[in-house]
Amino acid sequence: MRKIYFLLLFTPIFSLGQQKSELVLGINGGGYFANKNTAFIYGGNYTNYNVFSIFDNSINKPTFDQFFQYPYSIYDIPNDIEYSIGNEIGFHIGKQKRKTKYYIDFNFADINVQDFLTIAIENQSVTQSLEPEYFPVSINGKEKRNMINLGITKTIYEESNLSILTPIFIQLLEMRLKENYIVVNNQQYNIIQNASIQNNQSQVNSPGGYGLGFGSGLLFNYFINKDLSIDFGYHIQYSKTNFSEQLNVWGVQQSLFARVIVNGSKYLSNLNN
Repeated sequence: MRKIYFLLLFTPIFSLGQQKSELVLGINGGGYFANKNTAFIYGGNYTNYNVFSIFDNSINKPTFDQFFQYPYSIYDIPNDIEYSIGNEIGFHIGKQKRKTKYYIDFNFADINVQDFLTIAIENQSVTQSLEPEYFPVSINGKEKRNMINLGITKTIYEESNLSILTPIFIQLLEMRLKENYIVVNNQQYNIIQNASIQNNQSQVNSPGGYGLGFGSGLLFNYFINKDLSIDFGYHIQYSKTNFSEQLNVWGVQQSLFARVIVNGSKYLSNLNN
């Protein structure tokens, strides 16, 4: 995937270098709002080596026994998990022509999951309660998403230094599960995402895949001078999060971002010299 990014990045730069086109370059940052369609895979009971396996593991058991002190068991696991708002950064290359711009975006988002499973500790003789003590154990997930947007923007309103534009784009999406683990007594125990998600055994510890999508949104562009402007944007994209043949659901993802855009003519001249 990284080779694809570099190829798609430099191909338009050098091709535009052969033309006297108005190249613009941008860098952006903001928030990525992923839907929860695939968040359940971090819940601790999706894979073969799950939270039950961790607690039943003969190596881990003495440590857990010492920490909980009384008989214990998994009482509940999360069943309605959502992603947190992710951090998204990226860069932008466009060819401006009157009120139309053709562009390509490269965006990178890190999204997380944090929830809790509940451990029931049978210490009623100490608490003098009919119920066991319920102890929360943190469960965490980390995921990386890389996106390439190929699109066009149209100016729909323009006055003085302010313009409003609407983008339309197609998207290539790569997602990769980076980590999934629980924390007991400040110690991390990994949940291994195995072939139940990804049949490629070389990717057992980092399952993921590729998907397609399309999107639109709204951009507010403030023109500072002939070399610099700022976009404040919203993207809504309908894309497939493809982890495997069994898990390849379509859904809506959203982004809010700010982008600094510069006139790329001088940059392009220096690049070609």
